[in-house]
Amino acid sequence: FEFISISQVILNAPAKYGRAFLYTETDDNDLTYFIIYHLEVIMQAIKKLHEHIKRKTEQLVKIESQLRGTLLFNHRQRDLINHAIRHPNFQYTIISHQRSHNVVYQTARNDLMDIEQNGLLSSSKIGKRLFFRPVANMEAKLASLNPDFPSEP
Repeated sequence: FEFISISQVILNAPAKYGRAFLYTETDDNDLTYFIIYHLEVIMQAIKKLHEHIKRKTEQLVKIESQLRGTLLFNHRQRDLINHAIRHPNFQYTIISHQRSHNVVYQTARNDLMDIEQNGLLSSSKIGKRLFFRPVANMEAKLASLNPDFPSEP
């Protein structure tokens, strides 16, 4: 229930809500009408969630496939971009990239700086540490770098 939104379903058909409430009141407060209505709302919300998950999964698979075929980024950079698409609020450091790919500091720095120069990451300095975050609409930015990339529907 944490991931479904029933409010949109209720807003799309407010008369059904009112009718369920009215039937309950006029039939000696029998809650059956109200319960059936809410179960139908929950089922519609679950269906919409499944459709959204399916769309996003198809989009991610297509992006990953397109990314695998590009020569614009090396395998470490492609891994980071894939991760960033799935986790848009994640932040990366040169040290974290260095450790996850077992490369020297300069290689990790070059990887991140190159991705930033291509407009897919933005950096900010906090103290002496440099943090990189995925930019908003990363899929659209990838599409602008390579027209074969799928864009957000």
